[in-house]
Amino acid sequence: LQQPFKNAWNYMLDNYTKFQIATWGSLLVHEVSYFLLCVPGFVFQFIPYMQKYKIQQDKPETWEKQWKCFKTLLFNHFFIQLPLICGTYYFTEYFNIPYEWEEMPRWYVVVAQCFGCAVIEDAWHYFLHRLLHHKRIYKYIHKVHHEFVSPFGMQAEYAHPLETLILGAGFFIGIVVFCNHVILLWAWVICRLMETIDVHSGYDVPLNPLHLVPFYAGARFHDFHHMNFIGNYASTFTWWDRIFGTDCQFIAYREKEKKQKLMAKKAN
Repeated sequence: LQQPFKNAWNYMLDNYTKFQIATWGSLLVHEVSYFLLCVPGFVFQFIPYMQKYKIQQDKPETWEKQWKCFKTLLFNHFFIQLPLICGTYYFTEYFNIPYEWEEMPRWYVVVAQCFGCAVIEDAWHYFLHRLLHHKRIYKYIHKVHHEFVSPFGMQAEYAHPLETLILGAGFFIGIVVFCNHVILLWAWVICRLMETIDVHSGYDVPLNPLHLVPFYAGARFHDFHHMNFIGNYASTFTWWDRIFGTDCQFIAYREKEKKQKLMAKKAN
């Protein structure tokens, strides 16, 4: 696939300005990736076989909630995130970030950089997310995201505009640290969306390739946060919650689930 990708990349460089690539290209990557990645979880609700993998089976998705979520997403994407995306070109110019094919890093370097971005964003997310749960400010900002006790993929970026800015800032820290080509911007967007939509999907599907990522939290971990409101504050990995003990209620809940399943098997 290298040659077709190279041809497409060089075609883009020959026919569009850097401003158009950085701004409208980034917006396109975000919107297409976001809604494409939401498709599997959206389709699952219509497939009876997949319902056994739904984590909170007593709380099915509704059209009303999904439509409300979609409208808020469009506002956040085009009135909060788009102005930030418009700064992409000026960021690449200020730091002399290249666009050329010849300077593009190898795929494994990009993967390593995305992992580094995820580690940085996860630390930022843990501490700021935990702060947003403080009783003095929770109802003003983060409560919006918790309107859905049982999350679904499209709800990943359903949030108060201030939360979009506060938690979203963690996305850019890794970019400032690692970015040596514009391709990392787009690769990291896709990786971050893949992760956040997966953990909000509401489905714990077997053979999920993301489970191969070391210390990956996953849908069941974050679903408990929406159900319980307390604990499991990290976005991607489990180590911060383990270090500070904010996963203790989740661990107890999982142990209780295992005992109930064991007792049910014995009863049968």
